[in-house]
Amino acid sequence: MKNQYVGDIGDYGKLGLLRILQNAGFQVGVNWYLTPDDNSRDGRHIQYLDKPCDTPDIHLHQALHQLVKTGCRNISGLESPDLLPGVSFYSDMLDYNQVPVSTRRDIRDKWHGRAHEKLKACDIVFLDPDNGVEIKSKKPHHKAGNKYVTYQEAAQYYATGASVLIYNHHDRSKEEIYIERFQRFCEIPQTKNANLLCITFRKEQVRDYVFLSQERHWEKLRVTIDESIFGTPWRNYFTYRAI
Repeated sequence: MKNQYVGDIGDYGKLGLLRILQNAGFQVGVNWYLTPDDNSRDGRHIQYLDKPCDTPDIHLHQALHQLVKTGCRNISGLESPDLLPGVSFYSDMLDYNQVPVSTRRDIRDKWHGRAHEKLKACDIVFLDPDNGVEIKSKKPHHKAGNKYVTYQEAAQYYATGASVLIYNHHDRSKEEIYIERFQRFCEIPQTKNANLLCITFRKEQVRDYVFLSQERHWEKLRVTIDESIFGTPWRNYFTYRAI
């Protein structure tokens, strides 16, 4: 996540999903995996805010419109009690700029430790990296490694009893290679018994939301998604993806 993304149409789907989970009674925690803004044009898809709201969440549409039109594109605006009441947030930035490779491991381990401690009591922990689950070419301590969540970071949340929800930006990998990235959780001791579910947000750019669900959350989670997403106009934004 970057501050420059705040209010983009991807945020609309993301915040809509989190609000649905919260309204269903789940205690939600968010680790933004915040990284510094860059000079890219990412975050530019805000035209939807000039159109009438076409989902059940008019309040969310209006709130994001206000943030963008007033120039307040910062995650602090998303942490408003009016927008995500009762949600726990971890907002420390994971910044590798001007950080020697030799110290990145220690910086990241301490950063993750603080996040885990803050969010460990939540039912569902949402991890929101820029790009998604780690890939072979970008190790955790690579200069761009802060744009990915590691398997072990996600597994540690799961091991302490939370279901885990991970943002993953769809890349240009072949489909079978792309899906293997998520299937690897079945090979990790802490997450091998997790129930896997993935829903895809398809407006402007394809984004996946991968659930590693605890058994005790599974049925309620499935019903919530079926009723509150695919049983409402949100279905025009999301589809199921097989894993």
